[in-house]
This record gives sequence, structure tokens and C-alpha cells, in this order.
Amino acid sequence: MKCPVCNHENGNASFCERCGSNLTPSSPTADSAQDQQSAAAEPEYTRWSSTQATPSHAPISSNTPSAPRPVQHVSESSDSSGTEGASASGDNNTNQWNNIVQNEKVQQAKEVSKQYLSYFLSVLTRPYQTMKTVGEQHSLNGWITMALIAVLSSTYFLITFGRMDMDGLFIGGFIRPLLFTAISLVVAIALMYAILKIEKITFRPKTLVAQFGTLLVPAVASLVLANLFIVISYSIAIFFLVVSFLIIFVSLNTVLFQYPLNRTKAAIDSMYSVLIANVVLFYILYRLLATMIMGLISLMFSPFGRM
Repeated sequence: MKCPVCNHENGNASFCERCGSNLTPSSPTADSAQDQQSAAAEPEYTRWSSTQATPSHAPISSNTPSAPRPVQHVSESSDSSGTEGASASGDNNTNQWNNIVQNEKVQQAKEVSKQYLSYFLSVLTRPYQTMKTVGEQHSLNGWITMALIAVLSSTYFLITFGRMDMDGLFIGGFIRPLLFTAISLVVAIALMYAILKIEKITFRPKTLVAQFGTLLVPAVASLVLANLFIVISYSIAIFFLVVSFLIIFVSLNTVLFQYPLNRTKAAIDSMYSVLIANVVLFYILYRLLATMIMGLISLMFSPFGRM
């Protein structure tokens, strides 16, 4: 047999004598059988591998349906109870806040009343000396003093005409005198402000109010006595009422003259400006009081004019 590699002529040997190549031909049937065996073995492996469970670390396909999750249902009763509890807690918080605010306002009112009482007692003994030392921080005390004058004067008229057994005197005997007195005091402050501006004097309006209110403290005391003496004697009560209104005029002039008036820059002499202020204030008080008293007298004699 001739070697297919080196062309050496050999006998019936199975291997070449020169190069040692295999001289036995391979059978095609054996090769095809081997191929069919391997081909048949491949589906078996494929079928076996497809039937195995997916390992725990393998990713889950997105197409695989996931297990249904349990849905938590909140009952309506729990919702309503939670809402009611929240609203109740909100109401409690609101009530607590309102109580705190009211307590703070009450405490502030107490502090203001205590401060004003000590201020009133100290000013009552020496009003003029105190007037020289007050500043803007005392303007609130000045407004409180003027409010007390308005309330006490209207109370005096209400008590006086109420003793005559007249009906419907609250508006005519209290509200009108209250407004009239308040207007008169505001007009007095406006007149002082105008005169100082005419005199071209530098001043602070709050300090002006504080000074005027300080000098009006004796008027408050006089009105308190007037209200007390209504029950005892009308003549003494009227006397204290007149004194309280005279204090308003004296206070206006005292405040004005403690400033350096009669400057050369003034457009009018200081005597005339102060005189004009007094006349205007007197006219306003006269007109307002006269109108109020005439209205009360008309109520006494006219049954159709009562309110």
C-alpha cells in the first residue's frame, strides 16, 4: 500500500514504514454514526437544561408575571376618626393660643394700669414740675388722661340728667358729651401745634401730647369729685366741673408759654396767637356744651323728642 504522505510503497502494513502515517482508511459510516450520535445527544442536553429550575441569582424576565401584592385597605371609620382627632387637636391648639393671647393682653393691661396709677399719683402732687421732664414715652399716659376726662365728663351729665327720670338719655346724656369733650381736647392739641408752627419752633408732637396730658391730671381728679358730689350737692358738683374745664385752658397756656415764644421770625405776635387759641377753644366748648344742654332740655319738655 502506498503511503499518501511520503509515497513510500508498503506492504499490507497498517502504518508507513518510512513516516509512520496511518494507512488504515476511516470508514464514512463510522463517521456518520458518530455525527448522528453527537447530534442526537445535543437535543437531550438541551431538553435536560430547559427543564432545570432557574437559579436564585438569575434575573427574572420582565415578561414573567409577578405575584399579586396584598392591597392594604384603610377603613372609612379609621379615616373619620383620624380626621376628627386632627380637627379636635387643631381646635385645642387654637383655644390654647387664644388663651395665651388673652392672658398676654390682660397682663399688658394690668401693667399699663399700674404704671398709669403711679404716674397719676406722682403727677397730681407736682404737675408743672413733672411736665418739664416728660418725653415721648409719656404720650400714651397723656392720651389715657384725655380719655378719662371725656368719660368722666359724660358720666357727670348722664348721672345729672338721669336723676330727672328721663328715658333714652344714653345717647343725649353720655355719647354726645363724650364726643364733644374728646373733640375739644383734640382741638386744643391742634391749636398748640398750629401756634408752635407759626412761631417756627422745633418740637415733637408726642412730647407736646405728653406735656398737655400731664397738666390735665388735676382735671381728672376734679371730675371724679364732681361725680361723687352729685348725690350730696349739685352746687359743689358744678363747681368741680367748672374747675376741670378751667384746667384745660390753663394747661393749654402753660404748655405754650414754656416754649420760647415771641421770636422775631414769627408772623404774628405771641400774645395774639395765644389769645386766638383761647378764644377758639372757649367758643368750641361753649357751642358744644350749649348744644348738648339745649338738646337735653328739649327732651324734658317734648315727649316726641325722646330717644
